[in-house]
Amino acid sequence: MAKWLTGTGPVSGERKTAADRSGFWSGFFLLTLISVGAGALVAVQSVQITKENLSEEYRRARNHPVLELTYDTSARLRKLDPVVTNLAAPKDAWVRVQASIVLSDEYEGDLSVLKGRIEEDILSYVRTLSISHLEGAVGLQHLREDLNDRAQLRSDGEVVEVIVESLVIQ
Repeated sequence: MAKWLTGTGPVSGERKTAADRSGFWSGFFLLTLISVGAGALVAVQSVQITKENLSEEYRRARNHPVLELTYDTSARLRKLDPVVTNLAAPKDAWVRVQASIVLSDEYEGDLSVLKGRIEEDILSYVRTLSISHLEGAVGLQHLREDLNDRAQLRSDGEVVEVIVESLVIQ
């Protein structure tokens, strides 16, 4: 620091000596070795921690029971035709509902008749709704529950669930 203040050294045009340059390279080499060593230690530790976490997760996954299926393996999925109608309020608002039904395997009736009845029921129900009934996640959840209840009543319990695929309000 004193060389810089007094005007001697590199500022005044003097060249660095070989000892100054070798000291720089020695320090640079030493810092590089320390950095490489620290990086290697961090890498080894992170590998060990990851192995421990993965082995714990594997043990926990083995101990958990297998999740049960929501539907029977013999359940059938049938698409319904899209239902387009206006809402009760406001009168100029239109809604399009596209849904599917999950049927139990035991259903042996005419499928086209059942689909027609459920589509008609969805149409008549949606016409009684207003936009405020369909707002947000709670509104969609209530719509799903109501459509499920109505479809199960129409089919005498043969419809397991109504799946709302899309709901567009314009």
